[in-house]
Amino acid sequence: MDKTDIGQGAARTAMELRKQLAQLSMAAQVLEQTAASEKARRYLAIMDQGICRMLRIVGRLELSARLGDGAPVQLEYSLTDLAQLARGLGERLGRLLAEIGVELTVKAPEWMGALVDEGLIRQMLMELVSNAAKAGKQVTLTLTQYEQRAVFTVEDDGPGVDMEQLNRLFSSEGEAVPDWRRGGVGVAIARRVADLHGGALVADCAPGRGLRVVASIPLGVPGGTVCETPALAWDQGGFDEELVALSDLLPPNVFGPQGGWREKNGSGDAS
Repeated sequence: MDKTDIGQGAARTAMELRKQLAQLSMAAQVLEQTAASEKARRYLAIMDQGICRMLRIVGRLELSARLGDGAPVQLEYSLTDLAQLARGLGERLGRLLAEIGVELTVKAPEWMGALVDEGLIRQMLMELVSNAAKAGKQVTLTLTQYEQRAVFTVEDDGPGVDMEQLNRLFSSEGEAVPDWRRGGVGVAIARRVADLHGGALVADCAPGRGLRVVASIPLGVPGGTVCETPALAWDQGGFDEELVALSDLLPPNVFGPQGGWREKNGSGDAS
């Protein structure tokens, strides 16, 4: 069995898992409408958190299959305002991270247009911010322009990592995206997204002074790249996309009916 067959098998497995998770999500939403006791609502919150965490695992399984070493990756390029993307994503992630005492600051210009796969860039930023929030209580996402490149910088005030760990996480050797069950998948996904856009992902840190990760991508489509059929967009079971991305960081009470973080009218807003 070659890598393409393995990737296709992983995609089919992920699709079946999503069907089962969708049924669990629907059942949880019905139960939420009739939950009367605090104990029942607490257990429903734990159930919702588990569903979100499984959705995150499935999403990484899909990305590992899509971005790995098998068939050529299909990207959907569109003119995207990266500044608006950073601010909007930062606002939603920031409201969630405040639940665990993490402050997220976003610095971006008024507008910065680029031809990118918006979904993958969003995933890259969520992975980097999530990693930073695990390390420190102050996280900063900055977007700047250097010549004809967009530069995303994510910094935290955590303890940092030693050089050996840094080299292992950011080495370009080996698989494009490692097995989703192993550590470092978030960094590998972010690096692969930057690479597919003709860019790069680098990092530096000093012990006790946090970690800074920089993703640099061209503002136009990499030369010779052909726009392909877009990848399927998957339903998140009615949960906010950012809630799923941070599901391994947040406490259970955020996920229940009292948390108010399910998607509203399909907009993804948590207000």
